[in-house]
Amino acid sequence: MSTEQCSTEHPSPLDRQETVQTVSRLLKQAPPGEFNEAFRDLRALVEDDGLMWEEASGFCAVHNKDHFTPIRAEGCEVLLTRHNELEENRFLDPQNQVSFRYDHLKKKPSDFQAHPEEDEKGEQWRRELHESLKAYVKEHYPEGVCSVFIKDTAVRKIFVACLESHQHKPSAFWSGLWKSEWTFALTPASASTGVTGTITVQAHYFEDGNVHLNVTRDVEETLRVTDEAQTAQAFAKLVEKAENQVQNGLMEEYQKMENPYVKAFRRQLPITHTTFDWARMATAKIVVAHINQ
Repeated sequence: MSTEQCSTEHPSPLDRQETVQTVSRLLKQAPPGEFNEAFRDLRALVEDDGLMWEEASGFCAVHNKDHFTPIRAEGCEVLLTRHNELEENRFLDPQNQVSFRYDHLKKKPSDFQAHPEEDEKGEQWRRELHESLKAYVKEHYPEGVCSVFIKDTAVRKIFVACLESHQHKPSAFWSGLWKSEWTFALTPASASTGVTGTITVQAHYFEDGNVHLNVTRDVEETLRVTDEAQTAQAFAKLVEKAENQVQNGLMEEYQKMENPYVKAFRRQLPITHTTFDWARMATAKIVVAHINQ
């Protein structure tokens, strides 16, 4: 009588590059203010401290730029983004016309240097856009920060506006982030221009559970171009209208979910109609272990 031997195939472990890519992708999803906790948990899963610490600065840099991390220092207030990175770990604050080096692990800016803008006309447009957007952010996001960047080409000027506001409340078991990015181009003969935007909302609630909210909305609008001041004000109103629509849409979804969906999410009580006392069970296990000794 012959017996067939069954072999169980195990997935091969990831190589170094695949591990780095996977960890980087997961850390980009880390909720605002929780990068360190996510890094610590992934470090335990990867079980390769050498790799994790070698790549830590790069992981953190990607997270900071993706989340528009705000920098507030003396004579400097700007967001860290891929749009104002001059070289590796060196960033530009166009509003204060300074550049600085940023240590992503220590979360500390240093080596501030003057960085004046040579294009006076483009800078005038950028400043008007920044002031109008800043007024909007101040009204709607008490802790928010915005930055406007300019990219000059031979044919047109490209403006990129970013705004960010976050709250991190670990004592209340929640954190949240609202950010948006807006891009449009201007040529000398522009009467109007297309504006593209991406609004991202991220929230995490982790009291006796682990609930994530990730919402991304793409926006396409047309902006009428007149002079600097009027165009900047129209742009700020465009941003306000789009973001209000996203917020109102979320509130409507929450109201729809409140009754049928939330009730379905809740775990039903057992036949005793009482919740299970996990703390009591843990205490009982400790007592039993002590008796057995």
